Amino acid sequence: MRRAMVLLGGVALAVGAFVLLYRGPGQPFVRGYVSDVSATMLVYAFLGLLWRTTAARRALTTAAIAAAAVEFYQVVGMTPPGVGGVLVGAFPDPWDLVAYAIGVVAALAWERGSVRPGDRTG
Repeated sequence: MRRAMVLLGGVALAVGAFVLLYRGPGQPFVRGYVSDVSATMLVYAFLGLLWRTTAARRALTTAAIAAAAVEFYQVVGMTPPGVGGVLVGAFPDPWDLVAYAIGVVAALAWERGSVRPGDRTG
């Protein structure tokens, strides 16, 4: 389980680095939504390393953290400066919730494909 979550975190960080460096077509889409997907995957990976529970609980908690933390920052206008602002974004958007859901589904799929059934909780 630990190895799968470390690898998932690495993938999420690699996607985040790609988002920061990407300068091609569709850059607003990539920055606005692909970054949300990768951030959600990273949160799931951290929870997978720190919390021995079911995948469903990690998924629900990840979605709640993404929606509450990031959207709160955006609503109150407390977007982090620099790279944090690029990854978090500046404006609340309902499509962010779709991106979070995609990130959770991708993380769940990663876990299901990487972890033996008897080792799902840690």
